Amino acid sequence: MRFIRKTIRRLVIFILVVAAAAVTVNYKTRFFKDIDVYIPYIGEYSPETVALIGDWSDTVNEYISRIPSPAELVAMIRHTELPIDPDDVATNAYYSSDTMLNFYNAQNISVSVSGNELDVYGVTDNYAERYLVYRFLDRDGNVLDQFSDLCDSDGKFRKIMTIPDSAYQFTVFVGDAAYGEYTGKVYNYIYLENGGSGWSVCVSPVHDANSAQYTKDKSISRALKNTYDICCDETNIKSLADSIAASYETDYQKALALHDWVCRNIYYDKDSVSNSGINTAYYVATDVVNSRQAVCLGFSNLYAALCRAESIPCNVVTGFALGVTDNEISWTNENINETSPNHAWNEVYADGRWIIVDTTWDTQNIISGGVRTTGKNISHLYFDANLRFFSQNHKIIEYSK
Repeated sequence: MRFIRKTIRRLVIFILVVAAAAVTVNYKTRFFKDIDVYIPYIGEYSPETVALIGDWSDTVNEYISRIPSPAELVAMIRHTELPIDPDDVATNAYYSSDTMLNFYNAQNISVSVSGNELDVYGVTDNYAERYLVYRFLDRDGNVLDQFSDLCDSDGKFRKIMTIPDSAYQFTVFVGDAAYGEYTGKVYNYIYLENGGSGWSVCVSPVHDANSAQYTKDKSISRALKNTYDICCDETNIKSLADSIAASYETDYQKALALHDWVCRNIYYDKDSVSNSGINTAYYVATDVVNSRQAVCLGFSNLYAALCRAESIPCNVVTGFALGVTDNEISWTNENINETSPNHAWNEVYADGRWIIVDTTWDTQNIISGGVRTTGKNISHLYFDANLRFFSQNHKIIEYSK
């Protein structure tokens, strides 16, 4: 009996050691993720096994990434923020504006209100967006008034309009012709209110919470870390980032170039999203590069990996965004307090400040019904977004490790 117990203990220890070794290999390498590459026989004769092992690899690494470090565990128990070494803090030169939707100087739009007039102005470097249509809507979505506009030869535009009495929402559409269907909706989350002394643009109910998160000290080293899904040390990620950023000097220019590459070359996979949420989609940066398709998390992980490969700190931010589903188009008492994310984007540290970037919302490439449709253009509305207007449809929940 003693011999049997000893044998069982040894067997259990052996299994645990093998399991620990397998988990370590899986976390440090892509052996299990790419097992068909290392063991072609399996890929040739049992693709189902390859898919099963790949899913196991992703699941195990996802759980490992959620394990807190000792310092994080102590901070969680004490209900305090994890301290950051003062020499490791990325000091944020916080840019704020009540009018601008973003700070990218080649394609931006501003909306200001004075009395009963709304002033919209900006610039675009996109020739296909030189015609604009402005609409005032009531609370039921009915069009109260509509105005057309045209950019000048420098891409600049400006129009001052009287706000209708029962206005609730202001939207901007763009197109490449004076007449026809304007499918490019620039912004549709500008809400108006009349407090008696005049009209104003509503401040998002999640803005203050977002500002508190956005202005916190953040670690540079953590925003440069190589992880399983933000695999900035992988050869194909590093070589791709180098090729994109090679001709640019500043981190801001490189961050812009990397944003543009992701938006032009990666397709948003609508087929992987159902009414119940995300089913299957590539989210590991190397897989996104190879497949050229992803949903928001894959877009964000790839962008972070490319930035980190260029030694530009970049965080993945998860949060709740309006418009992801048809029934979530405005802030309510329920979704204001939502703690389960439905979207992901980035904050990249360039030229002394954290720049908000949402590549998913700036791409026009989609996969739907198995068909890839390449957009004519990319947008920069969500490159260097202004936190005030970004908060109209994005709520920060957490910064991924």
